[in-house]
Amino acid sequence: MSSVTAGKVAASGPSALKRFATSPTMQGSLTTIAFLLLFVGYWIWLGDTFVNVDARLLDVHQNAPILILGLAVMVTLIAGQFDLSVGGMCTLTTFLSIGLVVQKDWAFWMVLVACVLAGLIGGLINGLLVVKLGVNTFIATLGTGGVFLGISSVLFGGTQLAPTDTSPQLPSWFSGDGSLGSFGEKFPSVIVWIGLAACAYGLFRWIQARKPEGRTDTSWTVISAAIVVVLAAILFALNLPAWVDGVSLTIGVLLIIGLVLWVVLRYTTYGRYLYATGANPEAARLAGVKTDRETILAFVIGGLLAALAGVILAANQGAASPDIGTGFLLPAFAAAFLGTVIMSTGRFHVWGTLIGGTFLVWVTQGLIVGGVPFTWTDVINGVVLVAAVAVSTIFRRRA
Repeated sequence: MSSVTAGKVAASGPSALKRFATSPTMQGSLTTIAFLLLFVGYWIWLGDTFVNVDARLLDVHQNAPILILGLAVMVTLIAGQFDLSVGGMCTLTTFLSIGLVVQKDWAFWMVLVACVLAGLIGGLINGLLVVKLGVNTFIATLGTGGVFLGISSVLFGGTQLAPTDTSPQLPSWFSGDGSLGSFGEKFPSVIVWIGLAACAYGLFRWIQARKPEGRTDTSWTVISAAIVVVLAAILFALNLPAWVDGVSLTIGVLLIIGLVLWVVLRYTTYGRYLYATGANPEAARLAGVKTDRETILAFVIGGLLAALAGVILAANQGAASPDIGTGFLLPAFAAAFLGTVIMSTGRFHVWGTLIGGTFLVWVTQGLIVGGVPFTWTDVINGVVLVAAVAVSTIFRRRA
């Protein structure tokens, strides 16, 4: 090899490495890699006490309402707005799910309709206040959140509410052993396997679309397939079948909600318009996007998701307590903002929110298993929220 050629190779090597290190794909993976390394540290520190499939899936099962609330605030954040009322709506529909049966003896299908309508109407009110009346989004949603909490107290006495021996009972399929809210009731594993197969194919196509210059289509297809196979082998080595078989009905519902929302945001005109509205409202308006309508619909979707979170919470708990949903607001926002640095560089998206929220739960649980008092949970959530916003802001500025 001539000295000139060697010099060119030496010059191109670091350049290619630098391009890879600074690429959006690599930067979007850094936070995920950091979490995975942290979990490896937990594994070394805590052993099987932390690396326990049932325990970690139970964490997701118990925190499913928080993850759904994370999706609720994520939708409005995409539109450039904040919704602080989701905790109040979650509390209201939790009380509606329990109280309309226990105290009013409603048929349960009517209870579910009432919860859905409450979410839709609450979201619509938020949207109209912010968009049509121009009320500051923090003030408007903070106020309506208080109203939702107040309504739950007025209707049901402001005390803990649960079925008694002499009251009407919740449906057996909804709460209790062998129900939607029971961790022991599992989601059909065949559906999960189909979803994983679709994810593997999607990953293959995603890698294929990033073929570097100088690679032939055939060689890059082989490399893409090899990467997917290696990742699949790693997952099976981490006992993937046990994770699939352990998915509860509640987690299954969470995944279905995430899938539907992802399809809406990724593959519909509304989703594209919503991202455009949040990125640059004036430019979107000049391009013909009805930004007011998109923002109002975002609040409506957020209200509906918050209502569903309350229903799932009622199924899991079998009871309702005052302010039960308000404490979920901080971890919900932490999950949404953490999603901007999970497989992303500053962009809100569904799977980042769900994965980021799950990682946050596992970080907290790992510390608790290691002996840290549970009272540190809010501190951890707050630190992660600030860190996620800071990193997301850096990515946005670079973009």
